[in-house]
Amino acid sequence: MKRIVRFGAGSMMLAAALAALPATAGAGAEAGAEEKSLLVSESFTGKTVGDANFASLNACLTAATELVGEDAFDSCADQDTGPVPTAGKPHGYLQFTDTSKYNAGGIVYNDALPSRNGIEVTFAQFQYGGTGADGISFFLVDGDTDLTETGAIGGSLGYAQIDNDNTGVTQPGVAGGYLGLGLDAWGNFSADTEGRGSGCPEDQRAPDFLQVTANRAPNNVALRGPGDGMEGYCLLDTTATEEQIGTYPDGKIYGTDFPESLTLDSLEESKRLVKLKVIDEGDHARVTVDIDFTDGNGWTRVLESTVPEIMPETFKFGFASSTGGSTDVHLLRHLRVEAID
Repeated sequence: MKRIVRFGAGSMMLAAALAALPATAGAGAEAGAEEKSLLVSESFTGKTVGDANFASLNACLTAATELVGEDAFDSCADQDTGPVPTAGKPHGYLQFTDTSKYNAGGIVYNDALPSRNGIEVTFAQFQYGGTGADGISFFLVDGDTDLTETGAIGGSLGYAQIDNDNTGVTQPGVAGGYLGLGLDAWGNFSADTEGRGSGCPEDQRAPDFLQVTANRAPNNVALRGPGDGMEGYCLLDTTATEEQIGTYPDGKIYGTDFPESLTLDSLEESKRLVKLKVIDEGDHARVTVDIDFTDGNGWTRVLESTVPEIMPETFKFGFASSTGGSTDVHLLRHLRVEAID
């Protein structure tokens, strides 16, 4: 029987290590080589995960052949709704969700890693086969945090908080949060609705065109900053801009100029390579996000921002994904985490 899971106050995040992605600089990528030290590398293509610091939160390995339990990296044979990869087939994926409704999965890496002068994280993500929800997040937390669960799912993508008066749902964000990257198919991660960004200063609030209740900006990428519990997780930047969107009579916001969609019909066409770089600059950190849409044009710079707090000396990380009334298959492959020397 497949596992349908509603995660409570933070219960899913993915952390992993990935097989190397191409290092060639493309459009928007920074020129010049950097000295880097490999911290974590995991392909997620095999039957097991070799690094014991990874913990599954209802995520499974499509190449695995044994069912163990929802908190183990086991077979995906019981999570097979929709066009998921064939269970037990070699060269597999880490699967967060199938296309069943109100499902969630994630991973966390609960071992403190040195940030040194900064970090670079690369991975391949896949969102496809459903009706475009919710998305995939990657996040960093202070290394002193005991990272065993995530923040609120749904529009908060397992990083930020939720305080929704309409539904009565109240869930804190991930403990010790420093930075959350949302690869947001459904589109709420950019908006300060449902209590996201509570207590944030005016210059770190979502823009007015994203603050109307129920508005969303599908197929966009956003960054949220430090937070803990029900405070913070302020919006740092989003690809959803007023020039890129139009507001329709149903109150929903739809992006029009983002280079490519994040969610597509099939696994093959949905592959997106993601590169997040966080560089220590003293009293803050500089952040860049590049995406290779696998269209032959190489890396495209989609976001540049700063985190208005000092980068912690060590960090832990995770991934999270979910479905709601709308769905997608959510997969991950080839995670690589490096310290910038």
